[in-house]
Amino acid sequence: MPKEYPKFTAAAVQTAPEYRDKPVYFDSEATLHNAIARIREAASNGASLVVFPELHLPGYCHFSIDLAKGPEYAGIWAEYLRHSIEVPGEETELLCEAARQADANVVIGINERDKRYNGRQYNSVLYISRAGEILGVHRKINITVQELLIHTRGDGGGNLRIHDMDFGKVSGLICGEHHQPMLKQCYIVQGTKVNCSLWPGCLGGGEELPWVAPALTTAMAASGACWCVLAANYIPPEKRPKDFYSNTDFHQSFGGSAIINPFGEVVAGPVRDQETIVYADIDLRLNEMARGIVNITGIYSRWDILGLQVRTSQYEPLVSMESVEAGWPEAADLGGALANEPGTPCCPPPEGMDAGTGEAPPDAAALAELRARVAELERRLGSPQR
Repeated sequence: MPKEYPKFTAAAVQTAPEYRDKPVYFDSEATLHNAIARIREAASNGASLVVFPELHLPGYCHFSIDLAKGPEYAGIWAEYLRHSIEVPGEETELLCEAARQADANVVIGINERDKRYNGRQYNSVLYISRAGEILGVHRKINITVQELLIHTRGDGGGNLRIHDMDFGKVSGLICGEHHQPMLKQCYIVQGTKVNCSLWPGCLGGGEELPWVAPALTTAMAASGACWCVLAANYIPPEKRPKDFYSNTDFHQSFGGSAIINPFGEVVAGPVRDQETIVYADIDLRLNEMARGIVNITGIYSRWDILGLQVRTSQYEPLVSMESVEAGWPEAADLGGALANEPGTPCCPPPEGMDAGTGEAPPDAAALAELRARVAELERRLGSPQR
């Protein structure tokens, strides 16, 4: 039977993370509690999807390396790692409980610490359902400017999946990923209904390039026939630390949060230069109306002449020599250092190879025997006649 198109309220949170004077620099606990308060506030105003900016926990990395002050940079780098988030972990448990109590889906930018590899950090999006369950994590696939000395690039596999929430499919793009046409197409083909666009603010500051984030986000909405919830940081001058790492500039965090419909119309915002929450009523009927004009996944696609390849497996920095020799990489088991269970491949074995044993099937063994016999026959034919 026909079902009504879902309608709900979305919220883009525009608030400041808590930065501190050196040598502490960050206060992830205070930022986490503030985020939980904003989840409750947005839900009390009717929002069932609450979106936070890029790297909101513990805060965007506005600092860059100064080669003349290497030790000081190493100190802030170490503090950034210390205040980063493991998934799952204590911080995600609190966020999940807040989402469950508020009965709201939450999408939030985090600096993720990979507990499998010491010091490995990702610029990530965390997806939490209104039931308080972690749906998944997306790790930014291409990192930008000062992020280059901090973050590892995201991989394939589950990193490129979109997630099902109670109203429909949700995707996430982080800042410069809005420049990635293939990533956007990957989300569009999977059927995203709402894209969460996470930004630290806007490149260049309010006076120079104020429309970069809204323009690129609008392009995603219009080309993908999806809603876009743009969440951007704003750090008021009074909340900027006075004695921070010297090579730091908070100028880009001036806000710009907005909500854009599938026709590319900005229906709420953009709001700048204030801490606030931007709300809009979402009607997923508009998605199908937009696709009725240009159905990018239907009649307006040309998959017969233009294709998109996606790596469905994950790379691991450590693999067992045995699996490499067998022809397919398998994550090494180093005393539980890796998340993969021992013997679990991180990518499928070649066709014809047994995934459990890494051995060739009988027909391949017979073929190897036949080749050995042929080699022996060639040896005999090539030997001197008696």
